Amino acid sequence: MTAARPSSSPVARAREVLAGWPGRAAGRLRQAWVRIAMDGVVAVAAFVIAQVVLRQPTPIFAPIAAIVCLTDSAEKRGRRAVRLLLGVIAGVMVGEGARLVVGSGWLQVGAAVVVGMLVVSLGSINPLALLQSGIAALLVVGIGSSQAGWQRLASAVIGGALALLVSQVLVTPSPVRRLADAAATALREIADGLDEVAGALRAVAHGDPDGAASARHAAERLRGAHADVAAVLEARETSERLARSTVRGRRERGPLAAMLRRLSGLEYVHAGAVLLARTAADVAERGDEVPADLVDGVADIAGVVRALAENPRDADPVAGRGRPGDAHGIADALARTDPDAWSSGPAPLASQLHLLAQDVDALTDPPRRQPVG
Repeated sequence: MTAARPSSSPVARAREVLAGWPGRAAGRLRQAWVRIAMDGVVAVAAFVIAQVVLRQPTPIFAPIAAIVCLTDSAEKRGRRAVRLLLGVIAGVMVGEGARLVVGSGWLQVGAAVVVGMLVVSLGSINPLALLQSGIAALLVVGIGSSQAGWQRLASAVIGGALALLVSQVLVTPSPVRRLADAAATALREIADGLDEVAGALRAVAHGDPDGAASARHAAERLRGAHADVAAVLEARETSERLARSTVRGRRERGPLAAMLRRLSGLEYVHAGAVLLARTAADVAERGDEVPADLVDGVADIAGVVRALAENPRDADPVAGRGRPGDAHGIADALARTDPDAWSSGPAPLASQLHLLAQDVDALTDPPRRQPVG
């Protein structure tokens, strides 16, 4: 038997990777340039402040500590700064004790590093804390002067404190906006998929033989939106941490809590949309007649989801041009329909639309709240 040939040669795959690299690199740069610029500014400020406060010509550990603290996302920077400082404190204390008891030397350096890391590991095995404790102990014992360790501690305090001031107080992301952006992306993809389902059902109603294939394509498209839904779940956790750890987050706790409650069922809307698309494909493949009311219902619920995507902070946005009712009204009306009233052919589709409308209605039902700017 002849072995199957690979779809493309290694050279062709390498060309594909290289061809797409400029676009990927530009995308990464767009995502990272703000953080990189902030790191540079904070590093310079930490260096200058440490020079003035500590009267050191080159307090290099202050900008290093600032950059280390800023490398994580905003909701994790507080814990990162605490771990850095705890590691430095433990390393300086162990190194100073070792220098006074056994002096300096290559053997003492190794022992101080090990003991410093062991001390920190009693409370945390985080790599950053272990690394900082080992480096601090090494500096004190290796150089043979406690000044190096204590200066490193002072520099780390200055750099870490400045990084926290900037990231947690002065330049902090909005947890409400972060959650809203993630939800908008997911809802927009769901709305696009539902619009495609409605178009496929219209094609079936007009006798288009490609309607079933279009419905299958819509189902696959909606399945592919699971990554956007997962991003919403991650944004929930991130926003909650921001609300606990930043000044701006604490100010937005009320609106954030309302959004979290309302969007808690977004994954059910996604799952319901996928099931609706699959049911529509089954109906189309069987050749069942699809009443115009059902097609309009799918289009209406797509309009509700799109309205929510355009303004995810609003509990009851207008469903769009040409639709006199608001989002809650449309979803509620569809959720109140009786699937058993339809004939056996489109009844499964009506049932799925009914369930999806109930899930969408849960996103629009809470009282309207003032959005955060």
